[in-house]
Amino acid sequence: MAELFQQLLDWVTANPGWAYLMVFVVAFAESMAVVGLLVPGVVVMFGVGALIAADALAFWPVFGWAVAGAVAGDGASFWLGYHFRQRLTEVWPFNRYPDSLKSGVAFFEKYGGKSVAFGRFVGPVRAVIPLVAGMLAMPPSRFLVANILSALAWAPAYLIPGMVFGASLELAAEVAFHLVIVLGATLALVWFVIWLVQQIFLLLSPHANSWLQSLLRWSELHPKMGEIAAALADPNHPDARGLAILATLLLLMTAGSVALASVILTGDGLPGINRGVLEALQSLRTPLGDHLMVALNRLGDGFVLLAAGVLLALYLWARGHRRTALYWIAALGFGFGAPLVLGYPFQGPGADSSHHTSSPWAFPSSHVLRASVAYGFLSVVTARGMPAPWHWLPYGIAGVLISLVGLAQLYLGAHWLTVVLGSITLGLAWVAALGIAYRRHTDLESHWRGLTLMALTVIGSAYALQTHRFQEQEVSAHRLEQPVRHATAEDWRGKLWRDLPAWRDDLRQQKNHPFNLQFAGDPQALAQILTRAGWKPAPMLDWGNSLKLLSPELPLQELPLLPQVHDGHHSPFAWVKDLPQDGRAVLRLWDSGYRLGEQNRHLWIGSVSEQTKLTPLGLFAIPATRAGFHDAYQHLREDLASAAPQQPDPGRDLLLLGL
Repeated sequence: MAELFQQLLDWVTANPGWAYLMVFVVAFAESMAVVGLLVPGVVVMFGVGALIAADALAFWPVFGWAVAGAVAGDGASFWLGYHFRQRLTEVWPFNRYPDSLKSGVAFFEKYGGKSVAFGRFVGPVRAVIPLVAGMLAMPPSRFLVANILSALAWAPAYLIPGMVFGASLELAAEVAFHLVIVLGATLALVWFVIWLVQQIFLLLSPHANSWLQSLLRWSELHPKMGEIAAALADPNHPDARGLAILATLLLLMTAGSVALASVILTGDGLPGINRGVLEALQSLRTPLGDHLMVALNRLGDGFVLLAAGVLLALYLWARGHRRTALYWIAALGFGFGAPLVLGYPFQGPGADSSHHTSSPWAFPSSHVLRASVAYGFLSVVTARGMPAPWHWLPYGIAGVLISLVGLAQLYLGAHWLTVVLGSITLGLAWVAALGIAYRRHTDLESHWRGLTLMALTVIGSAYALQTHRFQEQEVSAHRLEQPVRHATAEDWRGKLWRDLPAWRDDLRQQKNHPFNLQFAGDPQALAQILTRAGWKPAPMLDWGNSLKLLSPELPLQELPLLPQVHDGHHSPFAWVKDLPQDGRAVLRLWDSGYRLGEQNRHLWIGSVSEQTKLTPLGLFAIPATRAGFHDAYQHLREDLASAAPQQPDPGRDLLLLGL
């Protein structure tokens, strides 16, 4: 995956013309009437801003093409409205979105000509305001001025957040480029889920009532299955028995589907996808990434959601919303009970790449299922009392939380992709059924603000408590284990040195960060030699000195050293030496996994490099590794001369040192 990401950067750098054309097309489409509702322009422009910070694209050409696309898109929309006027409401595809046109007309009538400038930054009416301006015969000259001025403000407003994000990722790139990809993928997932939920909500919400009426008519024609349908859709029908039957059917259908899949899916196909996703994510493992994903995984923690479930049920009961409390208990009961019912029949080999799983069962993922029913049903309850234009927001937040738990389960190797997707599907099916019954059998409530505040309080408190108690323990449980191998000192000096990694594996997979030292022995003995040569322990980055990175004027020697990663692990040994002309040499060691001789001496692989100070956008001070390593290697060789290191290959900058 790191290689694919690097290939994308290389392609954009080598083909900037096509990239600029893409910026124009996205800006144009995002500004077009109706089409703009379907184009995730914010996400794309954010990503383009990150590419600018990575020096893959230049700011001013991107700015120019973005402004041109936005002006052209709004101009085309204005022309359509100006040409068709009121007939536009009868023309496809505009006749499919009457509510959007009505919202645009109301917005334009409220703000007049200023709505063209304001509307470019307002999501729900963004893609229809120019169309409405043309329909209502706004003078073209006034529209053109507002169009150009707003586009000049819109382009940097959408690009700068991505540029700041991309510049800040230079910090992560020095630490571990894999972490950059994980952070970028997580952010992209959040944006995509919010966009997808909003689009699905806009697509399905107009048809909800007609579908419910069809369900009621179907229940009258099918008496045996009709009890379930009536329990969901008929306000006058008792709901408890029908929901119990539905829950049982969901479990039986899921069990049958899993059993069938386990028989027919062998070899290629989905198992191959499962393995591919697992290996891709495991290749991105870093210590900081592990901390992040363990924290995200806790959003589905049993204690967190059980504590929140009990307290929220008591809150609803005390406020007189007893029927809602029972629905809430039914939602969580399914989330906690389904793994018990389905888990034992489907015990089997999960992903389990870290020798630890969050549950003893191969299906379902208990974390994902609990998160799906808890956050899903909570969004149903809170959305009901909110103003209509914001009904989609709780569903979007719930979708993000569920997706993040699923991503964490995949990253940590706890479950396969198909298990995670199946768990989300099962949980949301139950939430959908409960949501329909809840809306049809309870009166409209106005307690959503208090419920939202209570939910944030109890979930946040339980989450913080579990984080304080178990974060380090869970990170340690999910940490990738390094196998221990044994050899002799003679084997190492004879041929083993050739088999050890020659490059650090975490710097964009370009093999430009060589290992130029192999050391057998106690690092403390090496530290004594380095101290006499002017080296000292590195000031590693922590919460106490992290603010120094926000001071671009500080010299390099005062900046903390950013931790680097090899094979998913941080370097446990890091020393620095100040060099002339604001330079700094850095020596890092990693455990190779080998133990030498009867004394089991650790065999370390190390990298000595030089650093320089970067100040992206003038906002940060980043101690970054220089491209050349030979000068740093020569410094180290001179400083270790008294210890008589061996150079096994005259054509390679590599020292073997045994103490």
